Amino acid sequence: HTASDCVQRLIDGIPESDGAAAFFSQEDTVTGKLQTQIYKLYDIMKAHEEQELALKNQLSGLVADLVHQMNTPLTNIRMYCDFLQMPDLSAENKSHFLSNISRQAEKLGWFGEGFEKAARLETDIITLTPVEQELLPIILEAANQASPRAEAKGREIRLEGDRGIRVCVDGKWTLEAVFNLLDNAVKYGAQGSDILIRMSACELYACIEVCSEGNRIPEAERNTVFQRFYRGKQAAMLQEGVGLGLFLTRKFISDQGGYVSIDNYGENGNSFRIFVRRSGDRPGTEEEGGIARSVDAAGAL
Repeated sequence: HTASDCVQRLIDGIPESDGAAAFFSQEDTVTGKLQTQIYKLYDIMKAHEEQELALKNQLSGLVADLVHQMNTPLTNIRMYCDFLQMPDLSAENKSHFLSNISRQAEKLGWFGEGFEKAARLETDIITLTPVEQELLPIILEAANQASPRAEAKGREIRLEGDRGIRVCVDGKWTLEAVFNLLDNAVKYGAQGSDILIRMSACELYACIEVCSEGNRIPEAERNTVFQRFYRGKQAAMLQEGVGLGLFLTRKFISDQGGYVSIDNYGENGNSFRIFVRRSGDRPGTEEEGGIARSVDAAGAL
């Protein structure tokens, strides 16, 4: 055996355990040391190859899921376009079909935006950088972004809890995670009911709860609602949503060392909980409850 034979066996895919070694690893010789370094280089290259393959498989699965999910709105758009070509189509039906086409096109837009974020997260293009900061500004900005749609449905977003909590998070993506939960509550909650954001501090984590009445998620679905493109049976009956918001929320939070959960709220509601790592809180923070103010007013808190 020679060092050259060792290298050739590794090129042929024969690992050390199957006889690629030409020298004992404990051998204190130039050839023995060279062989050890060759093994290290081989292991590094093999690990990179496996990582690249895993990323390709992830992206391939994501694209396959996206194509599958986009087929339904595309099929609907083609169908409504065919209807619009009917010669005896009434003005009322024409308006109805155009409205449906607009909704399906909007859905395709949601797919595109969600797919871009999911792909960038899964291929590590998006890098989350947690830093110590106050939690309240993140919550207020997310609430302000969600308030126009909430107000259009006669709903008010209320804040409750400890406003002095400090956390260690990436502000941009944590804000988006909270907004996704608020947007979800607006879409599927009971018309006219309030949406509650509650902030509290545990020993190691800070908890952000988004609570809303209406359409309670069955316990059997609570382990699956955070999967990519998954929509619950009740949610699937609505036109809105593509099944990416909750998936992205969990991804944003878990990549920062946090986690998410779901619990019951009220008579028939849900409490979505985000747990993120705490940093040193300011002394003398006061626990506050029942802040029944609209988001517009909360911006001045």
